[in-house]
Amino acid sequence: MEKTAAHKASASSEAPDNAIQRGVDATGAALHSGIENVAEPARHALERVSGAAHETVDKLANSASHTVERFSSQTRLVTEAPGLALDYSKSWIQQRPLEAVGAALALGFVLGRLTAR
Repeated sequence: MEKTAAHKASASSEAPDNAIQRGVDATGAALHSGIENVAEPARHALERVSGAAHETVDKLANSASHTVERFSSQTRLVTEAPGLALDYSKSWIQQRPLEAVGAALALGFVLGRLTAR
């Protein structure tokens, strides 16, 4: 019987410790659950904001790239234009020398009249 009484005494002394431990564990689990309940919507909102920000950056980069391509194309046309005009003029003079001389005379006459005043 002494064993039974000793066993009961030790069981009764362990019971409050186990109850406290269970209370601590339950409180910890409740706190973890509360944190997850708060963090999960914030995580979703952050993912949406992050996704929207990435999408905006991609659109801006695409627009900037398109603008640079257009600007580069226009710059190339402007820088090539004098050379193309010169090549076209040379070709036209070689194909129609008499018309070129007539056009030069007419242009010279007009310019002379404009500057003589």
